[in-house]
Amino acid sequence: MVRREAFINKIRRDLGYSYKNQQLRTQLWKKKGTTERMFVPLADLLEEDYVTGALRQAGVPDAEIKSFLAAAKK
Repeated sequence: MVRREAFINKIRRDLGYSYKNQQLRTQLWKKKGTTERMFVPLADLLEEDYVTGALRQAGVPDAEIKSFLAAAKK
């Protein structure tokens, strides 16, 4: 499990996403200058499968994803 705050910091700082809107159970984040969007659940802990898939879809290399997951678990 990965803390939501760590994931938000990663997509905001490293990938250039910014907060746009909140729905009932998710938040909408959009990458500046593109049409790329990411829905982030409001749960405090996110599943590793979700985090891996979302980062992979955003274009993050697998090695960087693995290092992020290792650091986020500590």
